[in-house]
Amino acid sequence: MSNRKALRDLSQKFPARPEIEKILNELRDKDDLHTAIMAVSIVEATLERLIISRLRKSNKDLLNDLFQFRGPLGDFNSKILIAEAFGIITDPLAHELHSMRAIRNAFAHAKMPISFTDKPVKQEVESLRILGPMRATSAPFKLQLDSKNWFLFAIRMVLIMLEQIAAMTGTADQVIEEALRDTT
Repeated sequence: MSNRKALRDLSQKFPARPEIEKILNELRDKDDLHTAIMAVSIVEATLERLIISRLRKSNKDLLNDLFQFRGPLGDFNSKILIAEAFGIITDPLAHELHSMRAIRNAFAHAKMPISFTDKPVKQEVESLRILGPMRATSAPFKLQLDSKNWFLFAIRMVLIMLEQIAAMTGTADQVIEEALRDTT
């Protein structure tokens, strides 16, 4: 096996749920660059697994062709668009994923060090709609988090949503309708 293939294989390993929790906990103490890239990479890989679970045909060669670098689903943006177009995720969830992707890309492609305290990054984190109810609460236990930890909180919430969608059948909208019916 070539070293490049070994590197690609290493980058494709997906952690089990307990390992994901451990990684996300450890990211609180890591530098912002590491946090942004690693956290969103886990979300992207989770979305990829969700897409694969909904494919009618998924042999190894086809999956390699679809998801390899420069393949039609080789980047996060394409995965989000396809998942939204096929109803695997909702429009609001796609919006959140695009924001997370933009944050990750800013960190990954920056020519100078950036952080979660930089105004554009902080504003993008604050724009995550999934955080709105938690930020707006007037409860005595209101979370007081910095931008990086709000980002990690949003990552956790999105992972839970993707896992719930994966556990159900049908489109994301049908999953939500069913969940809402079960709570009433």
